[in-house]
Amino acid sequence: MSEWITFCFPKCPKCQKSWGKNFHRNCLSKGQLLVDPYQRQVRCDSCYKEWYVMNSEFHCSCGYTFQASEVENALSTTQLLRQRLIQKLDEMDIFERSIKTKSQSSFREWIGSISYEIGRLLGTTVSQAKQLIENFFEKWSF
Repeated sequence: MSEWITFCFPKCPKCQKSWGKNFHRNCLSKGQLLVDPYQRQVRCDSCYKEWYVMNSEFHCSCGYTFQASEVENALSTTQLLRQRLIQKLDEMDIFERSIKTKSQSSFREWIGSISYEIGRLLGTTVSQAKQLIENFFEKWSF
């Protein structure tokens, strides 16, 4: 099974930071580095250049240079599964927020249209009908 995933650095021994994304130092487009943990390959997502992970140097923004042997533990199955799980949870969170925003927007549109009809039928203003409906839903929502 081969899959290219974002490669997260282990904590830098010099600055104590860890990076979620890494970029190809020698690429004109500064493409993001992806890794295939099963084949132990690194690839740039811009120039598509590939190389064996053990023939790599990884550079922290503080200037520290990781040798490939220092990052090999980050390619362990446990680390990669943890990283993949966190990535999927983040995607689910974004998707859930999108659904919530869309449903709130849809509900507001529905209140606006029904308020107009109720106001027209009752001979009152749309804003008064809308306020009546919003108050009803606020009182009875769980």
